[in-house]
Order: sequence, then C-alpha cells, then structure tokens
Amino acid sequence: TVHNMLSSIALETLRKYPVLPHLRRKAMADYVVPGHPNYVIEKGKTVVISVMAIHHDPEIYPEPEKFDPERFAPEEMQSRDSITWLPFSAGPRNCI
Repeated sequence: TVHNMLSSIALETLRKYPVLPHLRRKAMADYVVPGHPNYVIEKGKTVVISVMAIHHDPEIYPEPEKFDPERFAPEEMQSRDSITWLPFSAGPRNCI
C-alpha cells in the first residue's frame, strides 16, 4: 500500500541518516564483555554506541550505502533483530 511504502521510505531515510549518530550510556554495574573475559566496562564509565556504524554494517544491511526502502518491508523487519535499528535510541523510553 501507499502507507506501507511511505513508512518504509521514512524508516530507510532514518537508517541512512539517523537523528543521533551515536548514543551515550553510563554503565550501571561492572559488565564483562561476552567472549572477552578480560575486558570489563566498569560501573560509572561512559559507553558510546555508534548508531551510524550499526546502520551501515553490511552484515546487517547489505549494500548499506544503497537507499532501499524494501529493507523495511514487514517480512524483512521481522527477520532482523530490533536492536539493529536505533535512530532514536532504544528501550522503553526511546523518543518514539
């Protein structure tokens, strides 16, 4: 439908050009990075998450520089982890 296509175009635009290119979070407790037992993010440290890097990762979005609204067709979205699209942050208090 036209609504679905417009929605897909908007979502793909936000993937390519996220409102927030990175997110900052403060570690609330010590965190051992899975697979790297010697790497610990200490409580109180700031972590920067690159939204731009996630949105342009070719393992998640093949041909990431290509504008492709079909990436956001319902069946495509269901097959992808929701944490791979973060234009406004994530979680219960994200912007929208």
